[in-house]
Amino acid sequence: MRKFLRILLSIPILTSSAIALDYGDNDLYVRVIDVGAGLCCVTAMPDSHYMIFDAGYGDNAVTDVTEIIPNGSRIDLMVLSHTDADHLGAVREICDLYDIDRIIHSGMERTSATWVESETAIRAESASPNGCKDINLSRLEFPAGATYRFGDVFVTMICGFGEPPGDWDISGSSEHNNAGSVVIRLQYRGRSILFCGDAVGRHEGGPQTQCIATEKYMVEMSEAIPIRSDVIIAPHHGGDNGSSEAFIERVDPNYVIFSAGHRYEHPRAVTVQRYLNRGVAESHIFRTDLGDDEGDAEWNVGRVSGQNDPSGDDDIDIVIRDNGDVAVDYRQSK
Repeated sequence: MRKFLRILLSIPILTSSAIALDYGDNDLYVRVIDVGAGLCCVTAMPDSHYMIFDAGYGDNAVTDVTEIIPNGSRIDLMVLSHTDADHLGAVREICDLYDIDRIIHSGMERTSATWVESETAIRAESASPNGCKDINLSRLEFPAGATYRFGDVFVTMICGFGEPPGDWDISGSSEHNNAGSVVIRLQYRGRSILFCGDAVGRHEGGPQTQCIATEKYMVEMSEAIPIRSDVIIAPHHGGDNGSSEAFIERVDPNYVIFSAGHRYEHPRAVTVQRYLNRGVAESHIFRTDLGDDEGDAEWNVGRVSGQNDPSGDDDIDIVIRDNGDVAVDYRQSK
């Protein structure tokens, strides 16, 4: 048996259980690490297969990764959704600690020190004797629908671009940098998790019916490349420029996770409302910034007046059990 997880943080309005999640050798486990205003997810699959999706901000991410992935293990797949620093901060440390079989990343050129450091680490990993495959989407075509199989787990490429297509309705550098985000769908025992990075689906403050860019692409492709998922790690930390109505309808999640911190007023109340309108239960909506207070634009459930939520205390566990049951809950503070 893999280790039991800690007793979860007790905030009754948000949590669905007072007992920590556990997982066994034949269960699939994902931890959405509380890295503050960033994203890092680590997945442990049966038969000692491992995946990293985004590697935002170093210390918390590296500590949790090393808790879950044993020393000396190989990481089967690292996916870096796009080139913002809050999704790349732990790349170098993870590459230093583990051999990695494949790294999928956009290859979009940036100038930040974090981007330079991560690209240097990826190049070094691909040049090392371990034979890492560097899937740079600015140089290589990796088509939507391509699927890796790790035992009984399937990881499907939903979309991802070195640069977003020129005919997308994108305005400004932030939308441009985010819209090419790699999105993947993990499937196990008939259940699925959608990892969305910072995918763009709306202009912030736009009409509620708006669906553009990355999300429009996924909705239009969804008959051929399904995006229906039991759990969604929501686009762009719960910003209003993602999670369009049409996209939520097509994904139709039972659980929603917002990886957010004390910055940008995420998750936005208007964004959460779109999930509630679709029928997601409030108790099935989770945030890695419990207690945070950035004003009225932020979702008010779980807020504490005047609180600046620190990183590292609101990790979220996802377990898909061998029998197909899905569980999502908070872990206790570190």
